[in-house]
Amino acid sequence: MTNRRANFINMVKHLADVPEKNVEREINLTKESPYRQGYHVESESGSLGDPNGFSYFNHQYHLFYQWSPLAFSQTPHYTQHGWKHLVSKNLVDWQDLGAGIESDTVLDKHGTYSGSALPVGDQLFLMYTGNTWTNTESEDDWHRVPYQVGAMMDKDNHVEKWMQPLLTGPLEGYTGHFRDPKIFKKNDEYYAVLGIQRENLTGSALLVKSSDLHDWQIVGEVKAKHEDFGYMWECPDYYELDNHGVLEFCPQGLESQGNKFKNIYQNGYLIGQKMNLKSGEFNCGHFHELDKGFDFYAMQTMRDTKGRKILMAWMGLPEIKYPTEKYHYTGCMIFPRELHVKNGLIVQKPVDEIKDLYQEEYDSELTLDEKLVEIKAEENNRRDIKLELDCSQAYDTVLDLFANEDNTQHLRLIFNHKKQEFIVNRSNCGIAIAETYGVERSCHLNLDQKIIVRILQDTSSAEIFLNDGQDVFSMRVFTAKDNHRIFASSHNGSAKLRAEIHQLRNRR
Repeated sequence: MTNRRANFINMVKHLADVPEKNVEREINLTKESPYRQGYHVESESGSLGDPNGFSYFNHQYHLFYQWSPLAFSQTPHYTQHGWKHLVSKNLVDWQDLGAGIESDTVLDKHGTYSGSALPVGDQLFLMYTGNTWTNTESEDDWHRVPYQVGAMMDKDNHVEKWMQPLLTGPLEGYTGHFRDPKIFKKNDEYYAVLGIQRENLTGSALLVKSSDLHDWQIVGEVKAKHEDFGYMWECPDYYELDNHGVLEFCPQGLESQGNKFKNIYQNGYLIGQKMNLKSGEFNCGHFHELDKGFDFYAMQTMRDTKGRKILMAWMGLPEIKYPTEKYHYTGCMIFPRELHVKNGLIVQKPVDEIKDLYQEEYDSELTLDEKLVEIKAEENNRRDIKLELDCSQAYDTVLDLFANEDNTQHLRLIFNHKKQEFIVNRSNCGIAIAETYGVERSCHLNLDQKIIVRILQDTSSAEIFLNDGQDVFSMRVFTAKDNHRIFASSHNGSAKLRAEIHQLRNRR
């Protein structure tokens, strides 16, 4: 077994326990990064991970996230872990409230892991996994004891933890991998789904319920006919949308199949009839990837007062090294997306509030051929790009983003009419990332007809929406600041392209 002691050297309960100069040193180094995003949420230093407690409460959107601001600190290295807390009126501009929860009790002393939130009366109920280990005096025989912890936050954003655990693991028949509760309410009962690993090292989702938030009973595993589907399911989320039941989760341990399941860990959903909450029976279809890109994980949804189902996710992956670590930080969030069901599949689009970021607009109408054409835009990569493309008369059409002047460096988008396929390739786009898992991602795309493409571009990321958001590709890219050009061309035939580009301001 792994010697975990090094993970907890100089672990502090609160960030305030660390000398202020050490914290400031990390923040100042992060500020030097050329890859800082313009409008996507990032940490001011250290690591940002799973979105947690995504909710609407007290007339504001609340977003917490996994937070280790000193993750890359040195001489000395401090360990601090918790939830960062942000609030927003518009899902665009976020106010940083600092630590929402820190690992400072016997129930979460080795880590405040992921969880969720639900408004209850005039308070916000938080439910999360507290990670602890026993037998820590040994070199390598530590044993995980996960607690599911409850807490209440008042309208002043003060969090009071409950010191009686809601559930304690490991449960009989399962390992200590028992985490990430996602709470919801239906018919005056509270429910939560949690990721769990069976003793035979296969993953599942566990359904639990409560009438008072304190006393929780186990309903059982979600019965979705996916009993042997990876060795662990992380970050499950069950919700009902457009008269369908949806179970999202992140299965670990899947082998790639063609152009599917190419990342180190996967993300996706099962969709079908509404779940029987008395038994956990869930009549659903096949597993679908929610995002087919290189960097997407740990998604979580919430419903706001407008009735919208909104998705947030980490634009990153566990165990992948990103170039920002040089500047002592890593990770960012996707831009929030509104979800719907269309033809039995989840479709996604950026929330309409993105218009609050709009500045200059550039419109182009082009006929493309072999000659490389530059599409007009400002000299920065903060953009909302909407394309109407007809490449039915060409072999393929190519769009290059993050391009340098001679287009030898770029993020390449290929619309291959001959193969009826969309391909995104980042092999020539700056610093290489996770090449072990490939440099291309792709999907089938009907290019006999005119298509609509939407791209959210930022300093070091791109989110690509195809087929009205049925196919989405999210990715990080780390290229030179001057690589801000957009080029297009078509091969073995002509193509028609209309582009509407909105340049975006930085978030406040």
